[in-house]
Amino acid sequence: MRALFVLNTFPPFYTGGAEVSAYHTAQGLMREDVECSALVLNNRQTAAANAWFTLDGLPVRRVHAAAHPRSAWGDVFDSRLYRAALGELRRVKPDVVHIHNISGATFAPYLACRAAGVPVVGTLHDYWLLCANNCLYRQDETLCDSTGGSRACRHCFRGYDHWGDVPFRRALFKLLSANARRFISPSQALIDIHVGAGYRRDRFDLVPYGLDEEIQAPTHPDVRAIIASASEFNTVVFAGGGMRFKGVAVLLDALPAMLREVPRLRVVVVGGGEPAFLAKLRAFAPAVRVLNYVPFGEMRMLFGSAQLAVSPSIWHDNSPVVIYECQQMGTPTVGANAGGIPELVRENETGYLFELGDAEGLAKKVIGHFARPPDARRRMRLKCAAAAREKRSLSQHVTAIKAIYNVAMGRRTPGPVR
Repeated sequence: MRALFVLNTFPPFYTGGAEVSAYHTAQGLMREDVECSALVLNNRQTAAANAWFTLDGLPVRRVHAAAHPRSAWGDVFDSRLYRAALGELRRVKPDVVHIHNISGATFAPYLACRAAGVPVVGTLHDYWLLCANNCLYRQDETLCDSTGGSRACRHCFRGYDHWGDVPFRRALFKLLSANARRFISPSQALIDIHVGAGYRRDRFDLVPYGLDEEIQAPTHPDVRAIIASASEFNTVVFAGGGMRFKGVAVLLDALPAMLREVPRLRVVVVGGGEPAFLAKLRAFAPAVRVLNYVPFGEMRMLFGSAQLAVSPSIWHDNSPVVIYECQQMGTPTVGANAGGIPELVRENETGYLFELGDAEGLAKKVIGHFARPPDARRRMRLKCAAAAREKRSLSQHVTAIKAIYNVAMGRRTPGPVR
């Protein structure tokens, strides 16, 4: 079997959860004798590029089309990327194409696959089929009702990745993605939201992410230093940087109480984002340490050195990869009770839940964790590792993905959503 992955970014150049999960999926499939390659398409770059490289045995082709002035319709379709995608399909001759996020790729890969007659499977990491900012998040910082019509998009949050805001967007996107034979979702919450918006439930398969068991030793000097001094601190990691959607404002409001009540607390923040938020975080130095960039393969060692992680997202966060990484390393997570997070975090076993946007609730959960006896916290770490091993292993993930590929290729009939 030959599978072509299509994304708009890919490691090592950008590493959000979608890209990290796709990397691990490809690695697992290659070990099962599936011939995998990746095509990266993006029309928002300052300069054109057409380059090939190999990442840990995975062949990757990166095609960047020099950015035109942005337009809503240009976000929906780019003929340059269409030609590149069609050429790659003819060169690789895949049995199935696995498409991930496409905001920078436009619908070019979907339409190229339709023209070439190649079956398509799509993994949905967020809500781009329903929402121009992918997150069902409004300008007034409220959550959007996914069952609303096109008028509901008039108050859409326009920061970050806002794209393809055309008339009748949902109906058009549904039509353009109609050749996806299966949609894969890592959370039941995402499936339910799409079904509520009019998609058929029988088009979706519930498949949690899976991560490679091999852990990369850190080379980043700051990561090495944090790991080396882990025994001196009560360390909490937040991998949302200064991103509003990831709940940085909630964390900022919770920090004073956390720092006051938890002795030797060190909060490590990873990632870029809005400068104003990052400046506020740095004002808490040295108790708060901000790392703009950590190589994607080294995040798990950083999580493993922490006693706790926080995921205070303020949107319907689908299935945060950071929680998978933390659990694999035995680190509990304090997460917002929204989206797919409650499907990963079991209260007092693999972490804690607090109500979305509740900074006081976040602080109480963090403070309460460090007030627990050391042996109780050790038991939580063991439960996290067991959950990752027993429920969200890479082998389980790959078995499910291969079965979905076979359905897409017509080799078997689809079963019920798992």
